[in-house]
Parts: sequence; C-alpha cells; structure tokens
Amino acid sequence: MPAPSPLKFIRGFAARPRQVGAVMPSGRALAGAMVGGLTLRATGSVVEFGPGTGPFTRAILNAQPAGACYLGVELDTEFVAHLRERFPREDFAHASAADAFDLHAERGLPPVDAVLCGLPFASLPAGVQDGVVDAIDRLLEHGGTFRTFQYLHAFNMVNAKKFRARMDGLFGPGKCVAKVLRNMPPACVMSWSR
Repeated sequence: MPAPSPLKFIRGFAARPRQVGAVMPSGRALAGAMVGGLTLRATGSVVEFGPGTGPFTRAILNAQPAGACYLGVELDTEFVAHLRERFPREDFAHASAADAFDLHAERGLPPVDAVLCGLPFASLPAGVQDGVVDAIDRLLEHGGTFRTFQYLHAFNMVNAKKFRARMDGLFGPGKCVAKVLRNMPPACVMSWSR
C-alpha cells in the first residue's frame, strides 16, 4: 500500500490537534535520522509511540534485521486502521503510549532495543508526559535507546525543556543526534541511552 497523502494527516490534525500534534507527517529525512546509528538486534524489539500514518514505521522496519519484533502504540483510531492496512504483518495497539510496558509484556516480546517516539511532548499535558516517561523508563533495559524529535521552533517551550530535563535525570544528558532542516518544520532528533 502506498504512503498516505499528507491530506489525511492534515485532516487528522484539524479534527484532533492536541492528539495529532503536527500539521504534516514527518518526512523521509527525519525518519532516516530517527533510526540512523541505532543498534537493532534480531533478538530484540522496537516500540514506536504515535506512529501516525507510518513514516517512522517504514524506516524502523527497513532498519530491523530479520526476526526482530515491532510494536506500534497509537491512540488515534483512524491512524490505527490505516497502519494495520498499510503494514498488515506488524502489531499496532490502539492505546496510550503510557500503557506500552504492559502491552509489550502481554505480548511476550523480547527486550526493547529502542523506543522511537513521534508524540508532541511540547504540547502534552504534564500528567500525560508523566505516564509516557514512566513507560519509557520501564521498557528500556541496559543498552536500550529512546529517540524522539522536537521541532526547532518549539525546542525552548516550557514543556519541551521539562521533558528533556526529566529524561536527562533518568538516562543522563540527551544528545541532539541530528538537525533535520529538510523536514517541515525543521526538527532536532534527541537521543538518550541507558
């Protein structure tokens, strides 16, 4: 199935701006930067928070070796239906990212090599941020990596700074591993490893 047109994403944003969080889907350059340099094992798994219409999902699946497991956790009903049609062999849970640890455990998936996140942390309420950060903390074992991106125009927003500070407290200083100026809007890929 071909990638969806940006119109589907724009409609989702217009109908549910606090849930979707972006006007346009992420581009290939940002998707490539999100998976670039990750160590993914055939005996491991990747959990994706907020796969949306699937641009990071495609990059993750291309980067994973044969035998590795994938779990996508998406709150938007329409996006879940689209993802299941687009990637019929993959597992997409219609749930909150805060429930990801339990979802991963229920499925008996192997240890998590990476959690990749497309959620709009700069605009998430503090309580929602807390639940998602707790799930990240519980999912990642030694050697695991968490990656997300922040739009450059929102990088210094209060919630974005609070999120980075909290992640730094859990995992040590995060790194901007890539600035993707060709994305719309431009973004910085942030990475933390345990």
